[in-house]
Amino acid sequence: MALAVIRSGNGDCDQVICLLRVVYLAFFMRSETTSGSDPDLYRRAETVLDACIARAERGEVWALREDELADVERVLVVHDEQLAAIPKHRYLAAWDRLQRFVMGKGQSPIPQTEITA
Repeated sequence: MALAVIRSGNGDCDQVICLLRVVYLAFFMRSETTSGSDPDLYRRAETVLDACIARAERGEVWALREDELADVERVLVVHDEQLAAIPKHRYLAAWDRLQRFVMGKGQSPIPQTEITA
């Protein structure tokens, strides 16, 4: 629903924040499906949502550009797959991580570059 409102050009901060939370929750569950394992998927979605916020701060409408929509849509599809596959206890663990992040410093949980061990 949040993406539909943003797509229509009638969105506001609440819808973009909702989408960011879904991106972060899906990122926390990225190991649950093969389609969700690529961290770039989440980085791209976060980047376009951050760009939307920056445009809104300059007085532009809360909307994603046509070339930005696909990045967010891909995360939403992956998140649906995650929800269908994940056991409840792992969903709750990811939800807890999201809540700690929301209450924390606000720095993105998505690393800007791939971390190698």
